[in-house]
Amino acid sequence: MNAHISLRPIAGLLALLLFFAAAASAPVQAEEPSPDEIEMALESPILVMPAVLSPEDSEWLSRAEKYFAAIDSIRASFFQSSPEGGTAEGVFYLRRPGRLRIEYLPPTPILIVGDGVFLHFHDTELGQVSDWPIFDTPLGALSSDDVNFNDDLIVTHFRRRSGAMAITLVKREDPGLGSFTLYFSEAPMELKQWTVIDAQGLETNVTLFNAETNIDLANSLFVFDDPREKSAGR
Repeated sequence: MNAHISLRPIAGLLALLLFFAAAASAPVQAEEPSPDEIEMALESPILVMPAVLSPEDSEWLSRAEKYFAAIDSIRASFFQSSPEGGTAEGVFYLRRPGRLRIEYLPPTPILIVGDGVFLHFHDTELGQVSDWPIFDTPLGALSSDDVNFNDDLIVTHFRRRSGAMAITLVKREDPGLGSFTLYFSEAPMELKQWTVIDAQGLETNVTLFNAETNIDLANSLFVFDDPREKSAGR
C-alpha cells in the first residue's frame, strides 16, 4: 500500500505548477518574526546568478518556450513522490490561459482548481480551502499567452544530455522560496517531469504520462464548487 502523501509536498506541486505560492502559504505556521528579524531579512537579499547560456542553449530554451506557447490544452496522468517516501497519483488538466485542474486519486484528499482568476486548493477531508490569484504565481507565467522563462522567472541551470533537457527556474522576486526544474524530451519536444525543491530543501518529483495536448476540455473542469458558499447558505 502506498504511504499517504503529506500536504506539504502536495503543495509543492502547485507551482507548474506553483511552488512559490504554496511555499509562501504553507499550512505550518511559524512564530511571528521580530521587527529586527524582518529588517535583517530585508537588508540581506538572496542573489541569484542566471545561467550562462551558449547560443545553442539559448536556441533550445527558446524551443521550450515555443513548446508551451503551442499548447492550448493538456490532459495527463501523473505520479508524484514525496521526500518521506509517500506517493500519489492523479490527473492533470490545463487550458491556457490560467485554467487547470489537478485531481488526486484516493486516498489523497486534495483537489486543485484554477478558474482563470484564482487558484483554489481544497482539502476535501478537512473541508479547508486556500486561494491565490493565479497570475501572481509562476503558473500564471507558464500558462500565459506569452511564455518567457527570463521574465518573472530566472533560469539558474540549463542541461542537455542524451536527447533530454532540464531547465531550473527560481522566482525573480523571491528566489529563496525554492527552485523548480522542468525536464523535457527533445525529439519530440515534450514536458516529461518536474521537480520542486522548497525553501526547506524538501524535494517533490512529478512525472507525467499518457499526455494529450490541444484537446477539447469541458468548461466544468475549471469551475470550483466552493464548499464555503454552501456553508454560508445554511
